[in-house]
Amino acid sequence: MVQEHLALHIIELYQQHAGEWIELRGKVLSEKVWLDRFLALLPSSASILDLGCGSAQPIAAYFIAQGHHITGVDTSEYMIEMARQSFPEHVWVQQDFREYLPEQKFQGIIAWDSFFHLTQDDQRNMFKRFAEYAQSGTALMFSSGPEQGEAIGSLCGEPLYHASLSAEEYQTLLQDHGFTLIKTIAEDIECTGHTVWLAQYR
Repeated sequence: MVQEHLALHIIELYQQHAGEWIELRGKVLSEKVWLDRFLALLPSSASILDLGCGSAQPIAAYFIAQGHHITGVDTSEYMIEMARQSFPEHVWVQQDFREYLPEQKFQGIIAWDSFFHLTQDDQRNMFKRFAEYAQSGTALMFSSGPEQGEAIGSLCGEPLYHASLSAEEYQTLLQDHGFTLIKTIAEDIECTGHTVWLAQYR
């Protein structure tokens, strides 16, 4: 992968520009249609694992408002501290989510606008983790690129790495690790062009 070296700087970039990112992200829920699809698969007061949770705004905050219990994982000390200040009754873990090994299972797992910063190999490896985090009926949702390859975006003027597998490989990985695909849309115009995967653990 030609641009894979840029993936090594993802954590550093988000730590360096955490404040700017929080301001840029804002609290608008442009992804609400997908969040509601995800929540429709969960019981009330569900335990949700948010991988790459940022400051908890706005996605984890939306789940919390619906009465769910959040465990958020993010590498940025600043973002995790913001989440703890806003929602001290929930669990916030400062760690690379590729290395996170919880003792509990979750009823929902989400990796929104975080999963696609991993290299292709790291993405493949995460499906084993998803299965380890899951129990029967667990909903899994993540955003990816629309096709196999790498893309370089920008965060505060610095190059920001993204990668994606093919749609066929995502489907195979989900199936091989015990997940049934519920819905996927590539470049969804109702969700600011996001490519989204929603699945459920058998």
